[in-house]
Amino acid sequence: MTFGTIIYALLCLFGAVICIFYLEFGTVAIAGLLVCIPIFMFLFLIFMRSRVSASVDSKNPMTEKDDIDKPARAAITLSVENKNHFLPLTKGVAKVRYENYFSGEKGKMKVRFSVDVGRKRDRRIVVPMENCGNLAIKVDKVRIYDYLSIFAWTIGKDYPKQHVLIVPPTKEFYLGKDRWYNETDEDSDRFSLYKKGDDPSEVFDIREYADGDKIQRIHWKLSSKTGTLMVKDGSLPLTKALHIFIDLYVPGEGDEHHKNANLLVQGIYSISLYMIEHAIPQHFIWYNREADIVEERLVEHEEELLWMFQDLFRSRPTDNAGELVEAYLAWDQGRPVEQALYLTVGDGVGIENSGLTRNRLEVMNLRGENFGEAVG
Repeated sequence: MTFGTIIYALLCLFGAVICIFYLEFGTVAIAGLLVCIPIFMFLFLIFMRSRVSASVDSKNPMTEKDDIDKPARAAITLSVENKNHFLPLTKGVAKVRYENYFSGEKGKMKVRFSVDVGRKRDRRIVVPMENCGNLAIKVDKVRIYDYLSIFAWTIGKDYPKQHVLIVPPTKEFYLGKDRWYNETDEDSDRFSLYKKGDDPSEVFDIREYADGDKIQRIHWKLSSKTGTLMVKDGSLPLTKALHIFIDLYVPGEGDEHHKNANLLVQGIYSISLYMIEHAIPQHFIWYNREADIVEERLVEHEEELLWMFQDLFRSRPTDNAGELVEAYLAWDQGRPVEQALYLTVGDGVGIENSGLTRNRLEVMNLRGENFGEAVG
């Protein structure tokens, strides 16, 4: 029952009372009209329901915050098509639920729309979200109304959840890639697809000779065929992936907790993009306490980083400062690695001697103003 139904029922009751006390032609005619109008509105709705359709899509599955302290505007698209060529749809309502599992934010909203005759309209459903995470937006029900809002008809329900990844703005810093990327002559079976190097065992590109090129790089056979000096560019060998532990311990309560969680995500995002830019593969490790499993993800390209965040955001921050170390050391495959980064927004006291690595463990407190300088 809609609000319009209640108002119209009260109006009909008032008309019936007037008709009883003033039994005249005019009052009877008005009472008859009040009875006929809902019938016409109901028939109109039956007619429209087969000519109006709705679908839901996420045209932008990722949004980046402009400022770490300001909300992001995540959006999905509700597409409504009115195939009728002479009756417009003046009122429709979509009931929407949303939840950011990583931050715990959730809520409901109603979105109104209208569609002209013979048109298809895309209605953006915008959800302001204060914190980073994987926001799930679900359209539970789409209803259309008659012109007097007496009746409503559901034309679609239980649409698939649309996920929007909310990431922070990147933070610029220097991370001294030479400390993590081995550019020696050691043998490697992995080579960069995007950057050239000095390894002659794998050809990255063949191009025309330019001033300054070494004579050893000339491709003599191809040069003799083309009549132009051609040069081979070697490939850039990739080292083994750098292990990066993500500590989901987030101290604080309320706004402080959310701020620290956003700083953690910002640090991970910024550091990973820096590593990707310098062709350093990363092996992320964190503990998912809901599933009680140590998660591992290899990241070499930006799209893989976004996939990693989708998995990371299925975990929730914890209030146990030693949870990651305990879980990793108890894990069957949790053998100490050679060297690693340990990303945290906690104090990180005693982590260096925890036994996670054989050689060096670099602990980064991402709450610091210049956290990147710690490893520069």
